[in-house]
Amino acid sequence: MELESRFPVKWRKPVPLWVLLIGILATASTTAGVILLPSILSPKPDFTMSGLHPMYVQAIQAFRPGELGSNQTLITIQATRNFTGIVTVTTWSSTGVGTVLWDPQTFGAKDQILLGKAGSLILNVKTGEVGNFTVTVIASSGPISHTESFPVIVENLTMTSSPSSLTIMRGSLGTTEINVSSVNGLSGNFSLGTTVWYNCNCGVTYLRDYGSSASTNPTSMILSSGGAGKITLTISVGQYDTSSPLRVVVNALMVRQLWTFNLTVQVNVV
Repeated sequence: MELESRFPVKWRKPVPLWVLLIGILATASTTAGVILLPSILSPKPDFTMSGLHPMYVQAIQAFRPGELGSNQTLITIQATRNFTGIVTVTTWSSTGVGTVLWDPQTFGAKDQILLGKAGSLILNVKTGEVGNFTVTVIASSGPISHTESFPVIVENLTMTSSPSSLTIMRGSLGTTEINVSSVNGLSGNFSLGTTVWYNCNCGVTYLRDYGSSASTNPTSMILSSGGAGKITLTISVGQYDTSSPLRVVVNALMVRQLWTFNLTVQVNVV
């Protein structure tokens, strides 16, 4: 009794259960965070899209009346960080521009790629309207989606002759002046040539040597963006050419793009 009075016993209160639970949860969450944080922040499997560059299109195909001008590019989808899955490709374009996706091997319609490493599609763009347009390509697979847009520049070359038709006697020459103009920034080197088509009076025209010919001066020209030029067309009608009318086609081949523009001049032979 005497000992207890000198050294009294101090009893500690028990720790509440809820405090122990909070401590356990805090320790567990910290440990889980250390484990999960690197996986959350590490890059996920993905894919990239390439091949979409500014595209130039000839407004109308010269030797195919009514057929729209077209151009194409190869879209490549490349897997990154071990991505696997099906990628669906869709397109959006400005009014006046049509787009089609093709299989590079079969040229059949195709808009999906099964990725292990890489795959590709052909994007064909068609239009008959001169101007500047936009085509957008969207590649998606589940929650992953990539969108890229690129400009489509549709150019043209106008060719007009003055006079638009000629009357030439057999064994004689005739000339007409042709004005050419760049449309929507068209520029480059042009090679000029001619083709003479004969009429058989049977509803068709054909190539045949009746001694008539045509030539241009100059035989080539350089046209600047928005520029204009003049061509002299000389037509020689053969002495014994009995076909009428003749159709003389002037061809302007653009060397850089391999585009062809043409103009037909009618010749009435007398």
